[in-house]
Amino acid sequence: MNQIINKLKTMKNLSYLLILFLAIGCADLDLSPTDMIAEDAVKKDPKLVEAFLTKIYANANFEPNEGVGYPRQDHFTDGVAGAEFTLMAPWQNGVKASYNIPTASGAHSRLVKWQYPNIRSCNEVIEILNNATFDPAIIKTQVAEAKFLRAFMYLEMAKRYGGVPLELTPKSVDSTPEELMIPRNTLQETYDQIISDLSAASADLPGTALYGKATKWAAFGLKSRAALYAARIAKYHPQSSDGLTSIPAGSANGYYTVALASARAVIDGGIHPLYTGGANMVDRFEKLFYEDQNSEIIFAEAYSLTLGKTHSHSIYALPDGFKAGWGSNIHMYLASDARFEHQDGSPGDKHHAKFNNKTWFDLEEVIYTKDPRYLATLFTPEEIFQGREIWFHDNTVGSGTVKGRAGNAVPKRAPGRNRNRGGRLVQKRTNPAIEFPAGGTDEVPYIVLRTGEMYLNGSEAAHELNLPFQAKGLLNKLRDRVGMPAKTSVTLDDIKNERFVELYGENHRYWDLRTWKDAEAELHLVTKFGTKWYRRASDGMYKAKRWKWNFSQNTPFLEKMYWLPFGTGKLAQNPNLVENPGY
Repeated sequence: MNQIINKLKTMKNLSYLLILFLAIGCADLDLSPTDMIAEDAVKKDPKLVEAFLTKIYANANFEPNEGVGYPRQDHFTDGVAGAEFTLMAPWQNGVKASYNIPTASGAHSRLVKWQYPNIRSCNEVIEILNNATFDPAIIKTQVAEAKFLRAFMYLEMAKRYGGVPLELTPKSVDSTPEELMIPRNTLQETYDQIISDLSAASADLPGTALYGKATKWAAFGLKSRAALYAARIAKYHPQSSDGLTSIPAGSANGYYTVALASARAVIDGGIHPLYTGGANMVDRFEKLFYEDQNSEIIFAEAYSLTLGKTHSHSIYALPDGFKAGWGSNIHMYLASDARFEHQDGSPGDKHHAKFNNKTWFDLEEVIYTKDPRYLATLFTPEEIFQGREIWFHDNTVGSGTVKGRAGNAVPKRAPGRNRNRGGRLVQKRTNPAIEFPAGGTDEVPYIVLRTGEMYLNGSEAAHELNLPFQAKGLLNKLRDRVGMPAKTSVTLDDIKNERFVELYGENHRYWDLRTWKDAEAELHLVTKFGTKWYRRASDGMYKAKRWKWNFSQNTPFLEKMYWLPFGTGKLAQNPNLVENPGY
């Protein structure tokens, strides 16, 4: 208790000191009294407020694994696997199984996000600006930025914990323990506050801004996502007596309406059209993830080698032999392969009967006829990358002289780390124009919000609101972008599958399964398979064998796991918190 009170007593003064330090660097800080002068200065100078906001942006962790660039949250799903070795290193069996198993003491660190330090900083900024004396237009914009940031952080907590305590004003140094240790708000109150902040932000943020900063369109985009999550919870999750982990079912259509309207605001605004660059259909999807500041990116975590802020995506994503160090670490399950249709619209698993270790087949028929998004998203057998083929085959059968697709010699076996249980690697965000060093120095942005998601949000919301023509039209825009045949009608399952395909490896799947309440069906002790490739030397034909992942039977998803526990540590800090059911 005393620790919490003491922290709050110093928080305000320390924040103002931080502002000054960021703004004036190593200049003379011998000011007296420091806190009063700093506060007065901040109220008069928008640059000092901007420094404070910049620090909040830096601490927000828009990328779930800051500095890694690695879709780790997708590893808790049915979509992406994360073991690098053919048979899996023994230690990984237990580790992978434990990532998504919360206990009474808390959740795994890769899932936890407790955002109150940043939220309190946002509240301080808003209070400063309410009393500021500089240009009212600048004040309005900076308040909107703070509300956008606050909404983002509350959403990160709401989708993990359910309803959380809403702190909307700075805490006073004279606050009583009762005032400091506030109870949880309901989940509906939490989502309504998120949507309220984003509504205010969208009204006052500019339509354009510096890269990596909030805009009107970012606020609309995040509002669409938040409202869609709230609508799903209202419609598909059971009601809780206290409202901490549920939203009244009668609210669903209202949230779907907000989700659709917000998505349409981005789409119809015309500032962020779907990316259509590139020489072909594969190119126009692949390049949107590494072509910096392209039209589709609404909001992104920016990286710069010049500024010393990079990430390590290539270390984990690249095949062995491309200077990636820890490469070949992001794999695809066989079930994921099945979700990607062929270019003629035929089912994605139509060739899977051949994955029986007996039938020889041509890759051109089985792999290279897939949805262009499949080819843009994955490293596939014999794909030409940086002028040479990528090999995944475990062995070459027979003898012969057939070369690979680029005319290079074929190894007897692929490099060890490439002989993985997935048979393919996730390529998204990997720029082929860059010769990657062994360490992590990637500059490719992490996309937080993009227009493709808005079409999906809008399509789902329209479907749930019984607007089939609009639902179909929005979905088909994404398919048309890559030359896939239009759907004549769409079901919710169609929309779910399209989200899987379009957003694969972008850290959406885990939260989609949780908010749809599909996680038990899709994840609970579900056996997961991959693909082991063999190549015939005489003609370059392939056969494949299904491989079972070692940890398949050790990954439960129980009903209680839709919500993370606060854990004993947070409960001790605030006895007024109510733990989530089952912990």
